[in-house]
Amino acid sequence: MTQERLNQEYRGLTEYFQEKTFKFVKFNTDAPALVIAQQTNSGKIYTVEIKLANFPNSVPDAFITNPKPLLTRSRETMLVASHEMHTLSGENGCVKVCHYHPSDWHPNVFLYKVVVKIRIWLEMYETHLKTGRPLSNYLSG
Repeated sequence: MTQERLNQEYRGLTEYFQEKTFKFVKFNTDAPALVIAQQTNSGKIYTVEIKLANFPNSVPDAFITNPKPLLTRSRETMLVASHEMHTLSGENGCVKVCHYHPSDWHPNVFLYKVVVKIRIWLEMYETHLKTGRPLSNYLSG
């Protein structure tokens, strides 16, 4: 990722998110990742790592790194790929969120859109914890 694109990404993220619901933890090109804390409507804070090694040319991997492990309402693991729960195979005990299908991806997608999708995923995850219904009941794709 070029420095110009990195600057555009930073401006977009800070423009679209309020400090209360979004906080940068790390954003640099040395270890290509964006680490953020996102607060849901319930007040719970999640830490998300978006790996940027091949960004913007491919879909960035997004992991919920805290809390971990995330479990379903029935206390089952979410580390396996699941269409119903909109997850891919997790790594290091962290759930990998499915946020963009590779066929829908193009290099002009900015990180703020990825962050929005992850925030929606988190809200639906919390709804799942209350209702027991899978995320696919609320999310399309």
